[in-house]
Amino acid sequence: MKNLLKIFLIVIGMFVSVSCDQTFEEINKSKNSPENATVNVLLPAALYAQLDNFGGRREGFMGTFTQHFAGYYTSGVNADQYVIDNNSFSFLFTGLYAGPLNSYKDIIARAEKEGSWHYVGVAKIMTALALGTLTDVYGEIPWKEALNSNNVFPAYDSQEFIYSEIQRLLSEAITDLGKTSFRSLADGDFLRNGNVDAWIATAYLLKARYANHLSKVNPTGSAKDALSYVASAKTAGISSSTDLKMRYEGISEMSNRWYTLWQDPAIVASKNLLDVQVNENDPRLEAYWSPYNGETGDYIGFVGKSNGTGANQPISAAGPEGWYGKPNSDHMVATYFELLFIEAEAAFRLGDLPRAATAHNAAVKEQMELVVNDIADPRIATYLSTYASETGATITIEKIMTEKWKAMFTMEEETWTDMRRHNFQYPNWITIPKKNDGTPIASEYIRRLLYPQDELDKNPQKVPKVTGIFARLWWDQ
Repeated sequence: MKNLLKIFLIVIGMFVSVSCDQTFEEINKSKNSPENATVNVLLPAALYAQLDNFGGRREGFMGTFTQHFAGYYTSGVNADQYVIDNNSFSFLFTGLYAGPLNSYKDIIARAEKEGSWHYVGVAKIMTALALGTLTDVYGEIPWKEALNSNNVFPAYDSQEFIYSEIQRLLSEAITDLGKTSFRSLADGDFLRNGNVDAWIATAYLLKARYANHLSKVNPTGSAKDALSYVASAKTAGISSSTDLKMRYEGISEMSNRWYTLWQDPAIVASKNLLDVQVNENDPRLEAYWSPYNGETGDYIGFVGKSNGTGANQPISAAGPEGWYGKPNSDHMVATYFELLFIEAEAAFRLGDLPRAATAHNAAVKEQMELVVNDIADPRIATYLSTYASETGATITIEKIMTEKWKAMFTMEEETWTDMRRHNFQYPNWITIPKKNDGTPIASEYIRRLLYPQDELDKNPQKVPKVTGIFARLWWDQ
């Protein structure tokens, strides 16, 4: 694997700081791709810029919406209490357009010209993932007219169209990855070291993910499509070794973002997850949370915080004792155990209950054995016997989605999407957060983010009108 410090230096040199008030004119004139740079130099910088947006640094604050996490101060408490305005999360919108999406467009053009088809395939997969990230929080987004230097006021495309584009890009990527490539992918792929089969498996996993998202729009068709892609992913050799994840070296400039949040905890453990883990004797408790105060080093045990309330004592966070919070921990983006949960849900919707139960059991076991340090821990067998020994006669959608909620820890946007698709029914102990005086922060759950204020100011004729954070997206009707 290439030294990620070198990748970081490339990023610093090529990806200028993205301000929250960039217009599409500035985005379209991005200097992130110097004329003489080759695709094996451009790709790692784009991958880093995109995937570092996941985890505690950015996407992680959505963990307050899912109630894996609770806000501890400032921006974390604002997210926890739904104090969301047009400047909240604006970096997500601007950052993905100005950086990775712009660069992937350039990579695809250059790689197609020289016949480096594996780079084309990876760039298309990551473009599809970026579009999915954006549309699942904003709904309509610019795409057909985005990244066009001749149009600095792009129109917004429907979410239905964006979803069709995601599937198109992933299908094309699979074809491109099957071609002979002029340039070796290993020269520019610090995530998989050029493992083409792993990228193909990821493309099918993402196709299954985004098909499954349409469970409200087309319950039967989306389930059939998802299971077809699940089968293709398995044929492609998907396993935990092919998981798509951001890799960190653990140096100060490139530490896992959950570790930095343990040191400076804007978001911490929600009682809605941590207390359940304690009560269920969940062997993942130590993999998820640190029992030490990241600011003082003092032992505090495993303590969760009620969502919506202000902080008044040290609370557990994802820290360096666990699987997720070490400085060099990987951050999961798309995983094999997620695919198994998708299979379980889709099979259940189609009435294939034995298949749903088998996939559910395998998903829980796969994730648990991935993150628990000691696979001989006797708590594992006890937990699996209780929560992952389902049959066709006992499996329910509530069991599938509740165990998926526990397992998808730190994969917060995807978990939020699951909860919205199921109208926040699972897990059944989730409630609208309450303030310190016991009053609910809102009358319903948050459903979306708001478009950046800068877009409203500079592209007002094109930005869709949104009534607020409770307005539902196309697939959430």
